Amino acid sequence: MSSAAASEHAPSLASLDGLVRVRPLVPAFVTAADGPWLSALLEERERFVGKPRRLWRRRLDEPWKVSAPAVKRRAALRVLDRLARDRSSYRCPPPTVRQQLFHAAAQSGDRDRVLNQVATQLGLSVEQLLEGLFADLPEERLLVSTPPGLDTLQLALLCNEQIVAELLQRALRVRIEASGQTRAVVRHARSVGLLCGFALDSSEQRVVLEVSGPYALFRHTRLYGRALASLVARLAHCDAYTLEADCVLAGGRDVGRLLLKSNDPIHPARALPAFDSRVEERFARDFGKLALEWDLIREPAPVALGTQMCFPDFLLRHRSTGEQFWLEIVGFWTPDYLRHKLAQLKAAGLSRLILCVDDSRRCARGELESLGTVVRFHRRIDAGAVLAIVEGGRE
Repeated sequence: MSSAAASEHAPSLASLDGLVRVRPLVPAFVTAADGPWLSALLEERERFVGKPRRLWRRRLDEPWKVSAPAVKRRAALRVLDRLARDRSSYRCPPPTVRQQLFHAAAQSGDRDRVLNQVATQLGLSVEQLLEGLFADLPEERLLVSTPPGLDTLQLALLCNEQIVAELLQRALRVRIEASGQTRAVVRHARSVGLLCGFALDSSEQRVVLEVSGPYALFRHTRLYGRALASLVARLAHCDAYTLEADCVLAGGRDVGRLLLKSNDPIHPARALPAFDSRVEERFARDFGKLALEWDLIREPAPVALGTQMCFPDFLLRHRSTGEQFWLEIVGFWTPDYLRHKLAQLKAAGLSRLILCVDDSRRCARGELESLGTVVRFHRRIDAGAVLAIVEGGRE
């Protein structure tokens, strides 16, 4: 999705040194030494499976046999909550129970009579009625068991991913250098719509990514932060990588410089599906049915834009004439970002790149002028609009 040059919403990593106090930011990674308290946490949590969450929260406030660092334990609890979502258990929807009870109570002040009356009407016992009264509230939802086979090693790696993700939620700018298996990283950065640029280093052995962080944006910062954090697990598949990020620390006055390397204990991600998104899949199907004379090639070779690299999502090639157009689906964007990108394309002589921009992912105010090579969409790209551009631009 988004490629070409990174946006200029935040100062570069190097320039921050002269603007604010920058200090090293070292994550408190979970290691093998944390195995005892991780094991105790898993065992204790399993005891509360099927119990209301309020009981589990109460247990967390009580003394433990094995102590754990607060930051690490907080990360572990968030990972467990993500892996095993709470569930509600009731025989009758709680809103119905509450409505019937309040209605009956307004007509009679006898508590036992009201409970027995409503329980009979709903086909419940009084005990079941009381249990289901607020069963849909967060603290009354039931704890669910963690996925089968989850051990302390897997949990430790997932905790480290969580710790890094929380730091990147406060990032201004991220720089990544990676080699080997980098296509998955580029694919994922584009699929989640990050504002970033790709380039090759001088030896052309490493891909360099410059990414705007959530703190450099005006809107969608929480959603964008999650998208940025999801990139870290992809890096674990690379032969080698370094990630450098400047993150705003608590209080907003200081900046911490986070440095991750390929030997850091981060849980690797699963492989990407055939299409990065439903938008891509729908466009490929729609364009294939509409443009019978055109071949649609997914993930063509990258295109050089001076010192930058552009990774189009599709190459559109006319079967008879061989004429070609490239198409890129842009994720999060700002008007300034698109203007900068189009200027780069013009300077590189690449006039046949069509940009499809999602209106719901605009991250800043400003007008976007009408441009012939930009197709705006919401949820579904208009294949007819794309075909009109390529047919109108043919020589």
